[in-house]
Amino acid sequence: MKGLRLTIAKQTVSSILDTLGDDDFFNIIAYNEELHYVEPCLNGTLVQADRANKEHFREHLDKLFAKGIGMLDIALNEAFNLLNEFNHTGQGSICSQAIMLITDGAVDTYDTIFAKYNWPDRKVRIFTYLIGREAAFADNLKWMACANKGFFTQISTLADVQENVMEYLHVLSRPKVIDQEHDVVWTEAYIDSTLPQAQKLADDQGLVLMTTVAMPVFSKQNETRSKGILLGVVGTDVPVKELLKTIPKYKLGIHGYAFAITNNGYILTHPELRPLYEEGKKRRKPNYSSVDLSEVEWEDRDDVLRNAMVNRKTGKFSMEVKKTVDKGVVVILN
Repeated sequence: MKGLRLTIAKQTVSSILDTLGDDDFFNIIAYNEELHYVEPCLNGTLVQADRANKEHFREHLDKLFAKGIGMLDIALNEAFNLLNEFNHTGQGSICSQAIMLITDGAVDTYDTIFAKYNWPDRKVRIFTYLIGREAAFADNLKWMACANKGFFTQISTLADVQENVMEYLHVLSRPKVIDQEHDVVWTEAYIDSTLPQAQKLADDQGLVLMTTVAMPVFSKQNETRSKGILLGVVGTDVPVKELLKTIPKYKLGIHGYAFAITNNGYILTHPELRPLYEEGKKRRKPNYSSVDLSEVEWEDRDDVLRNAMVNRKTGKFSMEVKKTVDKGVVVILN
């Protein structure tokens, strides 16, 4: 795979990464006669699809070049073993598992590999992306996808990448659509000033931290319900300051403060979260939305508080913390 095909393949992988969020885990494997993990330091495992990890993998993706003959059976064996071993670690929820195969050809259907690892349960879906205009290998790749509850797509030009990559989301969402699972999702904090009330705050105090709450919209017509058609997503933006108004401040001490984190332990709002570089400046820090609670609550050395919050435990917990006052001049113990 060389020239334009390789460029399209890299863009396809990059677009798939764009669809992954902090709740997802991934890795990228290149192959010829041997396996080559795109990031050699992270071979044999899956990593969280946060912003930093995705950007790191993109940098290594740009360095890939074509060499030798692609031995797809070696790559499929490694991918299935990788998913199986990761499932046994207990780190993932084993909710939706998929192998994305980006190739310009497959000389076989590799049914013996699927029979060994994936049949009859078909827990891992196979999504195949054929790069190029030739249709010689389309039947093999289409069979591989259909036999493993996946989807086949042929990508001929760079303009086709974005639209074709998104097709796999409809397939993965079908079980949830059929079961009518209306998962409500809250995003990480981001900076915005588009709403009228936010614009007023932005003029006075700088840009505003926002979060978005969203949920899927399914087709409820009887004739389409069994097909699991996802119509779209509905959501609304919420200023983080509006969430803070629900906190009973009279229960907090004079130096007390409230904070909120996401289900991944990242700060949604915290007195020590500084999303902008300087006071009054509108330049945002690139990774302000992926600051872990452990980076600001240093006294929580064993992550007792953090892990309890991520696991949604309720109750009380006490520990001594250092708090700065007078713009950091004085340190007190709380």
